Parts: sequence; structure tokens; C-alpha cells
Amino acid sequence: MSESGTARTRTVLLYAQDSKGMGHITRTLTIARHLLAAYPSTVAYITTESPVAGDFALPERCDYVKLPAAPGLRALRTQLLRDTALGLAPDLVLVDHEPLGHKGEFSEGLRALKAQRPATKFVFGLRDIMDDVGRIRAQWQQLGVYDAFESLYDGIAVYGSRTLYDVAHAYAIPASVHPKVHYCGYILRDLPAVDPGVVRLQHGLPRNGPLVLATVGSGSDGYPVLDAAQAAVLRLQAKFPDLQAILVTGPFMPAGHRATLETRATATCRVVARADNLQLMAAADAVVGMGGYNSVCEALAVARPLVIVPRATHKIEQQIRAETLAAHGLARWVHPRELNGERLAEALEWALCCDRQAHAQRVRDIIPSFDGAARLTAYLSPWLGGD
Repeated sequence: MSESGTARTRTVLLYAQDSKGMGHITRTLTIARHLLAAYPSTVAYITTESPVAGDFALPERCDYVKLPAAPGLRALRTQLLRDTALGLAPDLVLVDHEPLGHKGEFSEGLRALKAQRPATKFVFGLRDIMDDVGRIRAQWQQLGVYDAFESLYDGIAVYGSRTLYDVAHAYAIPASVHPKVHYCGYILRDLPAVDPGVVRLQHGLPRNGPLVLATVGSGSDGYPVLDAAQAAVLRLQAKFPDLQAILVTGPFMPAGHRATLETRATATCRVVARADNLQLMAAADAVVGMGGYNSVCEALAVARPLVIVPRATHKIEQQIRAETLAAHGLARWVHPRELNGERLAEALEWALCCDRQAHAQRVRDIIPSFDGAARLTAYLSPWLGGD
């Protein structure tokens, strides 16, 4: 407390790596809400490229700095990040996913801030799985990340479980840095109090009968998954006559792809552009998703059997996540190269036939809680809770 008896205002700067998706900005806003609720004298600023940042409701005492998304503006982004960091002179910087920013774009700003304001604390927020182990080690070596862990960062907060994935071992974090590594658990939005019957009623669905939810995040590359999901539901309705499904395209699915799905929609297999996926998951009996961090965490948190179709890119983060969860009996997965209605129907049948209580117990045995945001807030308390 200051001499006047009021707490000194503290500033937190959060960097959210997002371009085409919504996962990083969603997780960052969840963290910001928890921090600001716990520390009323704190203000937060989020730097992000996310084109949907303006569509989210920002908590009080929170604002964001939009990074330009156009290619070829790397120098401008680097300068903007540096100016923001030095101008805000934050007490704490929390960097999401990329230790030095996308392709190292925040490195200059972070080091300049460290030099100008040595009292600032730096924490790297590492989600459970990043990518191929060899690729991450090589990138970190090239960008100077290991040196940053030694000389720049005060803490490494892992948004995951060591039981499922030991990031320190996977990414060759030096033993000298291990004391800085803290597993906070999985971070997701606060679970709503959901009456599945009410949710079904809101969507015009029958109160009874199995319900499948298929969701593909922002939807930018999710069409093949929903295309196969429509075919799979049609197949399964021969075996489960009262089966219902809702397919959520997401805001970034190309209009042509969305129109194709909508043309094939039926009264028992709906297609919607947006929905509260967490509420629908709580009302569903099975979930199909692409294996992104947020959607997987939400399905696990409400203990719904999950079928994962990992994103088909050069990055294999989602495939590693799918394989890891499948190995623990928490999900089934279909490789995108093998994706079709028949394969997806086989996996979905497993999900629909799962013993609900046994599956929920399996989730609890492996992941006891999903209070990562609260645990991260507590972890940061030594740097935000005092004078």
C-alpha cells in the first residue's frame, strides 16, 4: 500500500499470438479476467493480431493494441510492440505461446523493456503442446529462446499437465531453468451452469435422444471436418434413429463452404455460424472437433466423449494432442488424410456408446481439475499482490 492508503496501480501487458484463429485471444482474455478480478488495482493491455479481438467483450480495466496483419509489416509490428512495451512500462509481461513473439518479433521490445525497467517481471505462457519436438527445439535454438529463458524470463507457466505431456523434457528446457517451470493446469472459460434440456429447447431440439456437436473453431479451414460430419450423422441415423446434430461453422469459414453445408442441412442435422460451444458441449452426448487447445479442454472439462480430426497443416500440434488423449482413452481420432463419413461415423459410434459416468471418471482420474486460470493467477500473485 502507498502512504495514502490506496494500492498502487499495476500494469500487465499480455501478448496473444493469433492470426486466423480465436484460441489464443480467447485464452488470453480468460486470463485477463481472472487477473483483473483478483487484483482490483491492476490494468491490462493485450497486444494481438487477432481480427476478432474487437468482437469480444473486454473486461473492465482492459484494452488492446491491434497489431497489423498484412504481410510485409514485420518491421512495423516489431516497432509497435517495442513502443507499446516501453510506453506502458508494465509491472508484468505475460507472453503467450511464442517466447519471443511470432518469428521473434517481440524480442527487441522485451529486451529493451528489461534493460530500461529491470523491476518488470516476465512470464512465458506455454500451452500443453506446441509442435513437433525437433522443430520446436531447432526454432528455439535459432531464435535465442533458451538464452531468453535463462536471462529474460522469471517464470514459465505451462497451461497443461505434466502427466499428459512433459514440456520441459520434450522441448529440452535446460535443467538450470526447470525451477522456473510451473504447471498451472488447463485454462478455459468458466464453466456455465447449464441445463441441457434448456439448451436443447433454445436450439429447437428434442429434449431426448443423442446429440452430436461438431465444431471447428474459427472455421477458416474446418469445412472438410463438417462435410464428413454431415455424412457421418446421416450414416449413424440408420442405427440411432433419434440422433440429432448441430454443426457450428465458425465466423471465418468461407461463404461458399458454409453455403454448401447449409444446403445439405436437415431438421435433425442443423448448421449454424455461431453458438456458445461450451454450452452446447454440456448438452451434447458426443463432440467432434479439430483438436485445438480450447475446444479440447472444453470437451474434457464437461467430460464429453471426443472425436478429434487434427488440423491438416505442416504443424502437428493437434495430431500430437489427439494421439496423447487417445492413448489415455479420453478420445478417438481420425487422420485428416483418412477423413470420410464412414471413418468418422465409426469413431462417433464409440463416442455415442461410451458409458458416460465411466468416461467422466476417467477424465477426473487423469486431469483432476480445469482451474488453470485460477492457479495461474495464484502463481503470479508474488508479482502482483504486494506493494
